[in-house]
Amino acid sequence: MENLILPRNKKRVAVFAVVALFVAMTSCTKKPDKASLPDQAPPVSEATPAKPEAKASSPTNSTDVVSEPPESSPAAQAELTSAPATLGSSTKQEAPGATAAATEPGRTASSRISGQVTSLQQGQVGFKVQGHIEKILVRVGDRVQRGQRLAQLDGTDYALRARIAEGQSELAKVSLEQARRDLERENELKREGATTELSFERASNLLTNSRIALGSAELQQKQAKKALDDTFLLAAYDGVVSKRFKSEGEYVGVGAPVFELSSVDNLEVSLRVPESFLRKIKIGQVVPLSIPSINKKTTVKIDRIVPVIQETTRTFEVIGKFEKQDGSAVPGQFVEAELAE
Repeated sequence: MENLILPRNKKRVAVFAVVALFVAMTSCTKKPDKASLPDQAPPVSEATPAKPEAKASSPTNSTDVVSEPPESSPAAQAELTSAPATLGSSTKQEAPGATAAATEPGRTASSRISGQVTSLQQGQVGFKVQGHIEKILVRVGDRVQRGQRLAQLDGTDYALRARIAEGQSELAKVSLEQARRDLERENELKREGATTELSFERASNLLTNSRIALGSAELQQKQAKKALDDTFLLAAYDGVVSKRFKSEGEYVGVGAPVFELSSVDNLEVSLRVPESFLRKIKIGQVVPLSIPSINKKTTVKIDRIVPVIQETTRTFEVIGKFEKQDGSAVPGQFVEAELAE
């Protein structure tokens, strides 16, 4: 009897095990479906009301439903991505430009043009005659006045020539006086009939030749005297000795440069202007000017325009004059001018 009961109990245990396994499998497959339903709210117990703080602090609670933002399309994402760039570009366009003068209210765009201070009277000076330099009378940097002696040649030969020319002139005067007396005597003899016509003509021609000889001798005397005077090198205008090319004892030819003089009272400004301004700049136009070396700001008035474009720099020359000169500017200084575009 016990042997028969045991097998039946084993069969029941096996059946119960199979049924339990089936129920467990069924519950596992249906549980995700119940949890994925968003519109089923869990029952709230009246005895213990739910606290909002507890729901917010417990993200693992299966009953809380967290709403996610809808997935945006690629076009919307691209639009959102490009929005900051568009804003940045708009603000960049409103920022001031590279030239401050062009963006300030009430001012127009301008360009800085470089140039230099030049002297209206500036050049090299030399002797009008040749010879050896005997004395140098000025130094570089000295201020000189018109007519002041700068250097002197050895004038021994020129002094001798002047004396010879003077003697020839005196001799010509004596010969002229003698020819005048001879003609007067021949004229008296002619009235008395004591001379011939040929003798009278000879006396008359001699007087004429004596007058011509005297005139030529006087010209030679003047030339010799001028040559002697030219042994002194004189300043042609007021200015400053900026350079010296020769020294005492050197031989110089006619016109060979000995000094360079620059006038510091009559100054100009030479500007090299791009060819794009050829039709914009006008004579009489007032241009702001700065001299960086002395930290000075002033103005110049356009006086001359040279309408020739230099091939290498594509610029042309514009010359302006200072409206006010106080002696602070000197030839050769670097300047900057502002030209309105």
